Amino acid sequence: MSRLLAAELRLVLRERLTWAILAALLAALCLAARTGAERTEAARAAVAQATEDGARTVREARDAHARYARPSPITVNYWQDPTDAFGYMTYFMAAHAVKPPTPLGLLAAGQSDVQPAVMRISFGFSTVFDDTAYELGSAARLRLGAFDLAFVLVYLVPLAVIALAGTRLSAEQDAGILRLIAAQPIDPRRVAAAKFGAVGLVALAGVLGGTALALLMAGGTGPLAGWGGVLALLGASLAAYTLFWVAACALAASLWRGAVAALAVLVLAWAGLTVALPTALGLAVDALAPRPSRIAAIEASRQAQARFYTGETGTRIAAAWLAARVPDAAERPGLADKPEIKRLARDAFYDAALRETRAALGEHARELAAWSGRLALLAPASALALALETGAGTDAARHAAFLAAATGYRGNLRAFFEPRILAQALDPAPVCAGCPGRLDFDAYDAVPAFAPAPALAAARLQAWLSLAALLAGTLALAALAHRRLRAWPA
Repeated sequence: MSRLLAAELRLVLRERLTWAILAALLAALCLAARTGAERTEAARAAVAQATEDGARTVREARDAHARYARPSPITVNYWQDPTDAFGYMTYFMAAHAVKPPTPLGLLAAGQSDVQPAVMRISFGFSTVFDDTAYELGSAARLRLGAFDLAFVLVYLVPLAVIALAGTRLSAEQDAGILRLIAAQPIDPRRVAAAKFGAVGLVALAGVLGGTALALLMAGGTGPLAGWGGVLALLGASLAAYTLFWVAACALAASLWRGAVAALAVLVLAWAGLTVALPTALGLAVDALAPRPSRIAAIEASRQAQARFYTGETGTRIAAAWLAARVPDAAERPGLADKPEIKRLARDAFYDAALRETRAALGEHARELAAWSGRLALLAPASALALALETGAGTDAARHAAFLAAATGYRGNLRAFFEPRILAQALDPAPVCAGCPGRLDFDAYDAVPAFAPAPALAAARLQAWLSLAALLAGTLALAALAHRRLRAWPA
């Protein structure tokens, strides 16, 4: 068997078409890896810029605090005063929620072109949606999608395998050589195993080696820091996906309809398994996790704003909010009319009024990601794509968790500033007599920082699940082809 496999391997490597296919695949992999590296570098630069913006605002606030802490005739508005906790929160502070790329970020773009990696936490307005910090860019580019490694591996690798293995045995049948082979004193399945085994080895070397070379030429993955196991699992999943299509070629050859018919069957299978089936699964996900109406959410937000600003409702809401936090607020006339108190009361009222709507939107995002993860395992292309996206940190589940974490971070910032704003409103202690700085807030370094959620555990789990699904599909196809190839046509 080893001699037969070696002979077939020499035949495959002698064919010019083999090297042309591998060269085209390598060029596509290198271009896709470079595109992914540029996208990842841009995302890391955006995260670094957000960090620098936060540090810069702290420096500017400290400088302004030092200037305003000296007697001066200038006047500073309260909303631009860094010594005022409310002024710092609404004017100076640059707090960001960030979703940094993983060490494998260049593997797949996912939905990162419409899902931001950086969101500035703002207190200037309230919105019912958490996912509003988008810069969509070119609509044409969004329609075409990203040419990333995931695209090449999921869609182009099967075509390369079909070009390499699609006519094995079928071409011999058309040329009349099949009868000569069948007349030899050897099990027909050994011959078929040698032919498709040789192509499988070449395909694995070309796909895995080409991917590794493309990654190296694009700059590599950088320090893996625990992600080496995930990368190995993704490599095993890619190998299983490649062998899946080799097994599909063997099964198509077992139909004994000739080379043209085998290629037609394989191309139709490629279209069905990589395009039609994932599309059908996407429609099933939409049916299983129906999207809440965004128009209804906007209307709920509009009604909450209208209730607050209608007549004296806002004043009563602010007074009730203040009374719940300061028992003797009624003895402090005018306190509830302060702009910072009204703003805090308004935001708390909005949060309470829109809590159910926001919860429904968040629950839908989680359900959508969960159903997508389950159903993706039913299609080989979707299983590999989801494993690559989860490894890259661009999957829908991570973004849903990111939005929830950003909302929680906004709440943490409010919890930090609210007692300080109230304390300054109750006891406004100026920095000094005659100083432009009205109050004494200087806890800039104590402002909570956003802690990105870890993505390693989810990537490892998804890689295992995808590998198991791909291995099961590959073994099923190989077993069926092995059974059908036990006898060749007379």
